[in-house]
Amino acid sequence: MSATKGKTIEELAINMGIDPNGLKATVKRFNVFATTGKDEDFCRGDAAYDRYYGDPAVTPNPCLGPILQPPFHALKLQPGDFGTQGGMVINEDAQVLTIQGDVIQGLYACGNCTAAVLPTYPGPGSTLGPAMTFAYQAAKHMTGWQDR
Repeated sequence: MSATKGKTIEELAINMGIDPNGLKATVKRFNVFATTGKDEDFCRGDAAYDRYYGDPAVTPNPCLGPILQPPFHALKLQPGDFGTQGGMVINEDAQVLTIQGDVIQGLYACGNCTAAVLPTYPGPGSTLGPAMTFAYQAAKHMTGWQDR
């Protein structure tokens, strides 16, 4: 994990090894979103779920606080697949489907790398049941095992 800080956005970018002008433009754009309350890039705060975990003291959108006061901090993150509000679409056998709805032969998925199989998020641990169920369904399909 790589973390650093800077007295300015430009210094922070240099310390992180990224383009200072690009970061400065990104922060400027983000601050507009924080002011208007509408994230035009990633729709942060559009869902009630997002707002629930936001800071109610931050308005107009509790998920978008402006980036204004130094020191500025950055943390290098690697992409992951948990909580993405998306993922691979699967059928009842846990086979991954194309955008057109066709099966991708030999590709199965379950758990947090799939699109949501529950209509809402009931709370922590609720992804375990569907993950185990679709892993079971995938194993049955792969082996040709049928329920009796």
